[in-house]
Amino acid sequence: MEECAEVAMMLDFYGQLLTHRQYEILDLYYNSDFSLGEIAGQLNISRQGVYDSVKKGKEALKRFEEKLGLVKRFSIHGEALHEVLVNLQQIQPKQKESQESKIIQDSIDRLKKAIDDL
Repeated sequence: MEECAEVAMMLDFYGQLLTHRQYEILDLYYNSDFSLGEIAGQLNISRQGVYDSVKKGKEALKRFEEKLGLVKRFSIHGEALHEVLVNLQQIQPKQKESQESKIIQDSIDRLKKAIDDL
């Protein structure tokens, strides 16, 4: 997984465990794609201060992930759901109009939507 996306995902899972300031800076940097200079100007701190906060916040997120592993589990579950969806789509009900085939198709559609929302 690309590092930026990985940090953004860790921020979603563990962001509330950071200080408010660290969360704010990491959110601007990784989710809003602000530069260090833009964040410094917006928060009225030095560019070096922003850099240090990004570095320390990212290290904290990685420690949380090493201990809790929520992002890894989430990714594994997403891959498993995708595999289940692919396998379900390959099943062709014998009767297209049967009640069972409608239930299966509804389940496939809900699962596909859940995966797309991840």
